[in-house]
Amino acid sequence: MKLSHKMKANAAGPVWGVALGLLLAAGGIGLWYGARLSASGGTLDESRAVASLLIGAFVAIYAGHELRRR
Repeated sequence: MKLSHKMKANAAGPVWGVALGLLLAAGGIGLWYGARLSASGGTLDESRAVASLLIGAFVAIYAGHELRRR
């Protein structure tokens, strides 16, 4: 049997995924507040904020699911 079959997988990947997802979601919320509070709030800033928030939420949920599965 190969050595790689005996090794146990580390949970560091999903933990970093949760951290990255929360960071992206917080960044998206910050971008959204900045776009809403600025006088020249463009739709491009709001769409970037929503995209960052959605990607961050998806990454955090998926990584959390992987943590629970192990």
